[in-house]
Amino acid sequence: MAANELDLLVFQMAVESVRSLCLSFNDKAAEIAARSRGTLLFDVRVDDDADIQRIAAIRYRDDQMGVVALDRQGLVSRYCVVNGTFSRFIVPLENWTSMPVSMQAKIDVTHLASLFLGALRNAGHMLGN
Repeated sequence: MAANELDLLVFQMAVESVRSLCLSFNDKAAEIAARSRGTLLFDVRVDDDADIQRIAAIRYRDDQMGVVALDRQGLVSRYCVVNGTFSRFIVPLENWTSMPVSMQAKIDVTHLASLFLGALRNAGHMLGN
């Protein structure tokens, strides 16, 4: 089994083991990152999407990132692993997350989150169940 396949398997196991826990989405994303030895990059709100209300990204080695989505019913229902081709969407969201809260409050990144979600869907990820 290749290292990337193993990372995907560990990520999937972490998502499945955390899905049903009574935690906030941010706490679930952080727990998935911890269980799969990744680093939580961001957890942001997605406005004006019929299916998804929040999205989080977790960085792994070799330019791999796990993406987890919270659906409108409040369930972690969609996830995928992507590579660095999405970095132009991820970097601005990661940068926003690293800002002090006072600066975050002045900058709306929900449109960036929507663009990221759209790019994922265009690539065949985060489609319906």
